Amino acid sequence: MAANEIRDTPGRLLLGWAVLVSSLVLLSWRIHLRPAEYEWTEYPTALGDTKYYAALGQDDRYEPNLRLAGHEKGLYRRSEEPMPLEDATMMKQGLDATGRHFIYQPEAAAGKGPLPVYLKSGENRYVEFGARKFYPPFVPKTGL
Repeated sequence: MAANEIRDTPGRLLLGWAVLVSSLVLLSWRIHLRPAEYEWTEYPTALGDTKYYAALGQDDRYEPNLRLAGHEKGLYRRSEEPMPLEDATMMKQGLDATGRHFIYQPEAAAGKGPLPVYLKSGENRYVEFGARKFYPPFVPKTGL
């Protein structure tokens, strides 16, 4: 009965797994160090984006809190509530200056003008940013 057993099979399996796992670790390390050498699929639409908008400052309607790279002026939030827009038609325009949120424009408006831009706040929900729309309430000065 002992003659029918294949000797050293568990050791060979363990060695094979060790070689396979170490090669996968080396490959993932190389991809981590030089991601530009590998082809990555980037989706141009908002499908799958989970970097949802959260308040960028105290009050985005009265302070220009959204900054774009290469622009000195910030953008103001132009909508009270998120707008319903389809994720499949919203095209990525890039990241904001902080790199936390993707900036989107509708497919029909992409490339036609820089404003307005949108930040994703949920599935098929967007917050519009652009030139100032809301102004602080008027408070008359007391005394001269």
